[in-house]
Amino acid sequence: MRHQVPPKQMAKKLIRLLRPERPDYAYLKKVFQHTRALLAVKPSKAPKRLPELLTDRELISFYEAVWQVRNSSHMVMLKLLIFTGLRNAELAKVRLQDVDLDHCQIRVRQGKGGADRSVLLPSSFRGELAQYTQGLQERRAVYLFESNRLRPNSTRRIRQIIHEYALAAGIQKRVYPHLFRHQIITFLTKKGIISPKLQLLSGHTEEKIWQSIGIWR
Repeated sequence: MRHQVPPKQMAKKLIRLLRPERPDYAYLKKVFQHTRALLAVKPSKAPKRLPELLTDRELISFYEAVWQVRNSSHMVMLKLLIFTGLRNAELAKVRLQDVDLDHCQIRVRQGKGGADRSVLLPSSFRGELAQYTQGLQERRAVYLFESNRLRPNSTRRIRQIIHEYALAAGIQKRVYPHLFRHQIITFLTKKGIISPKLQLLSGHTEEKIWQSIGIWR
């Protein structure tokens, strides 16, 4: 392989050509954009790393850590993550008016790609969710998960909550909200559900699947 000129040394050579043009940022950006195109240089894609999923034992430990704290908001939050596979940003934006207890579904507004959709909930979760939302209505909350200042929890705060329970459960793996999305997709795949990701995104998943996730009921 031919030895390449160090990048900084090459930059000095280019400076001698570019300095007379008195380039600004936009000009330089265009120059290097055309340079990459003329040289047919494309960015190399970093290999995708599969998430390290939680084992059944770790899931149980995680659930027990949440249960011991007895925080209804955190319990509902975590059940929604595992039941629906909602993204962190989507979960943070769920309003009370988006919760449809009659049809056991949650309306996701402006999800990924700016599209709206609905996700289904197991009917066994309706009672707990109804009790939780009733308490929110009494204090005139707007969002499903709010801080003490009646503002929606940030995605950072949700990640922090998940992380704290993972530490309490003694889990060494990195645990974050999106991990539960991977968990449920993997679960659906193992159950032989066709096109699980598509079903998860649309919310059309059979009740028998939720009945199989016994520890979250």
